[in-house]
Amino acid sequence: MDVNRMSSFLLGFASATLPCKSSMMIASTRTATRAHSNQGASNTFLSSKGFREPFLHLLRFPQNNVRDIAPSQNMAIKDMDNRNCRDVGVAAPPTIMDMAREWRDGVGIIDFLERRNFLITGATGFLAKVLIEKILRVAPNVGKIFLLIKAKDEQAAMQRVKNEIIGCELFICLQQKYGEEYTSFMLSKLVPVKGDIQESNMGIGNDSFRQITQEVDVIVNSAANTTLDERYDAALAANTIAPSWLLRFAKNCKKLSLFLHLSTTYVNGERPGILMEKAFEMGESRIDSSTQSKLDVHHEISLVSDLIETLPPNEVPQKLKEIGLARARMYGWQNVYEMTKAMGEMMINADRGRVPVVIVRPSVIESTFREPFPGWIQGNRMVDPLILSYGKGRLPCFLVDPDTVLDVVPADLVANVIIAAMAKHGIAASPSIDVYHAASSTVNPVMACDIFDYSRDYFAASPLTDDQGDEIQITDVEYFSSIDSFSSYIQKYILEKSGLSKEIGPNSNPKQRSRLEARCKRMAESIIHLAKLYEPYAFYRARFDSWNTRKLMEQMSTKEGNKFPIDLRSINWEDYFANVHIPGLKRHVIKKASSS
Repeated sequence: MDVNRMSSFLLGFASATLPCKSSMMIASTRTATRAHSNQGASNTFLSSKGFREPFLHLLRFPQNNVRDIAPSQNMAIKDMDNRNCRDVGVAAPPTIMDMAREWRDGVGIIDFLERRNFLITGATGFLAKVLIEKILRVAPNVGKIFLLIKAKDEQAAMQRVKNEIIGCELFICLQQKYGEEYTSFMLSKLVPVKGDIQESNMGIGNDSFRQITQEVDVIVNSAANTTLDERYDAALAANTIAPSWLLRFAKNCKKLSLFLHLSTTYVNGERPGILMEKAFEMGESRIDSSTQSKLDVHHEISLVSDLIETLPPNEVPQKLKEIGLARARMYGWQNVYEMTKAMGEMMINADRGRVPVVIVRPSVIESTFREPFPGWIQGNRMVDPLILSYGKGRLPCFLVDPDTVLDVVPADLVANVIIAAMAKHGIAASPSIDVYHAASSTVNPVMACDIFDYSRDYFAASPLTDDQGDEIQITDVEYFSSIDSFSSYIQKYILEKSGLSKEIGPNSNPKQRSRLEARCKRMAESIIHLAKLYEPYAFYRARFDSWNTRKLMEQMSTKEGNKFPIDLRSINWEDYFANVHIPGLKRHVIKKASSS
């Protein structure tokens, strides 16, 4: 979105009518870890002082308990044929709770899915694809699934669906099931709709608008801007304003039984302790309200509108990144992504009226655990740049507390939480707001040092190769506790590896050396930037309560629990990373990057 369009979008929104309204103790027995300590440089917060008060565009408002449960002995799938669609694995022996569930009808998931019509935004994204695949595979009698697609026209929208969804390897089980009828089956269920969540009425044409508002039962908002250091205007547009506009659109839907919004556990901000599944109220921040003015979402939108109007065009991009980070940290979030997603939740809660709302907050979503096959992933997710950089020999160290819990959850389990919560609250259709954390940190935590250890063992046994085809040798990761000590080490390491730290010989080529120096500088800057982005999560002290998700699991029948597993205790993390996730990265991320 260019600056002029962004400015008019924010100003248009500002003129619209809107409502006003115990950590577990984990002992580490690792002795091979070499940790570095230093006094960390304090964060520099950019002050908002100096920006003029945005009076011109102020909005006018109408008057309208964590359980300690030992992980089960279930192991991740051993069948490493990534195209194998069978359900395989080691089942845990039935418990008393399992036997009691046999006598219950469960949530009624399949009955709910059949003949229901859905509207899904962000449909070409990673999680949305996993959700769509699961629905079509388990409930072939589902009604229409309208997919909001950003495209220049309807034909281009259809082409994107064919290329990015119907032609995607993720759907291979459905391809095998339907054979020559696969494409016709998919097109009988999936309805591409040209639109844009960042436009009024989603940018949907009149004919599609009438059809959707007459037929849709459930809206799933999966669209988001997930860039951690995004410009403030772009993050606000996608994560705060757009969900509010989608909810306004939802109120036109005659049959709507549920509005389901996908968020992130990290909207909870930088607070230690157990963070609960609680909906945001308008104006909440993540800091002590007695020492800070109340967060005003509409003021933040107006502030950005004014900045775009008043700043010199060449200063806008960088200044909007800086002000986004400054405002986020001022109110207790770690980056602009977290803050704008939290504000999006506030807008939904404030404006929902009698619309039934469910918010599902996953933590760090990674490759599929089991379904439709293990290890499918799209793109380089949050933990993956670290794993792949380490395997390529480019990351001998990292800025992280090795005992920090990195909350990871496989995509297929998140999709199952979405579907189960959707059925439970879609059937009830009561005007409430319910929050579910899809997170592992309180039920089956994995630490940063574990992930690096699993990666080391994997790449030692199956090393990656360099451009000359030689195997890349890796060493144990070294851990640093401050950005200064990490930066100093990584710069020195890169110079030594390049040979630039040696004395200049008589036959050296100055131009060649200059190019190499520039390349090393770029590489060091890239790694240091990555470390700074990850720093809040590398020392994160919170855990995410998932009590509502646990209760949902207990309400499911045994048959539903088998078909829609959501129990993160069933994952053995060592097996998952070694036999599922890293092989999936090699297949779907490294290979794709090489081919393109």
